[in-house]
Amino acid sequence: MSSRVLDKPSLRVLSSDGYQSASGLRVWRKGNGEAACLPFYFMPKETACVFIDGENLRHSLTDLFRPEFDPTDYLPRNGDWEGFFDDLVTRTGAQRRLRAYWYVVDEIEFWPYGLNRLSRDLTKLEAVLRKHPPYNQELQRITDNGQRGIRARQLTQALLTRERQMKTRFEGWKVFQDGICRRFDAIEFRRAGSIRYDLFRQTLGQEKSVDVNLATDLLELRNIYDVGIIVSGDQDYVPAVQAVKDSGKHIVNVSFLKRDGRILPGGARRLNQATDSVIEMAYADVHAFMRFPAPPAVAASAVAAP
Repeated sequence: MSSRVLDKPSLRVLSSDGYQSASGLRVWRKGNGEAACLPFYFMPKETACVFIDGENLRHSLTDLFRPEFDPTDYLPRNGDWEGFFDDLVTRTGAQRRLRAYWYVVDEIEFWPYGLNRLSRDLTKLEAVLRKHPPYNQELQRITDNGQRGIRARQLTQALLTRERQMKTRFEGWKVFQDGICRRFDAIEFRRAGSIRYDLFRQTLGQEKSVDVNLATDLLELRNIYDVGIIVSGDQDYVPAVQAVKDSGKHIVNVSFLKRDGRILPGGARRLNQATDSVIEMAYADVHAFMRFPAPPAVAASAVAAP
């Protein structure tokens, strides 16, 4: 299935007096005398900015392309990000991309907190370790207090090793982001907020403040673009989208289609309904921009071919 743009050129009532609203939008009279915004296909769409929810995009790529894409790599190593974002802009009808703003977390927090400090108080340390059911079961089986204390400290050292490894991995993400900015034109990573890493389960939680930063920029930068493209499935952006639309801007959301042509689960229906248009990116189109290495068998056959 090919990619497509679903346009929704609805007319929104602005005011009933005059031919221009306070925000500067040109208006026209409907048959009943009400003033309405010009249909979006008559509105200027020269410049565009792309606003990317970083973790949301990473999850989408993981769901689309696993196992071809290993999420421990953070992002596809050879991705053509400039081409990908420029393609989104072209699909909206805009003439040029001013910039792609890519929103990511600035720091990582760990749970349990302060393991080094807790390790000085064995009673408190054991109480924290017992919050993880597998550790609780293991410690309960050890009846000797001394042996249980030794095991608690061993488990703590394993958690601290995980913490150091994740810190190194997180710093590697920042290096990767900086590399994208150097290789591609007009892509900027904006860091804010944090994300929690569960040392017990070795899983990342929900990011904090990234959505606020994206929504704020969508509003604050609205005077520099005609079209705002959001790469996210987070319905928390709906109020910001409504406000920017009322300033006369065309707002587009991006959804991804799986290999079978169905929409990737996790996209926010409310956000798609709030935007003026939705770009449904076909699996093959996104895959082409990610530029994954050919599987070994395919690469070998290509070399052997006459």
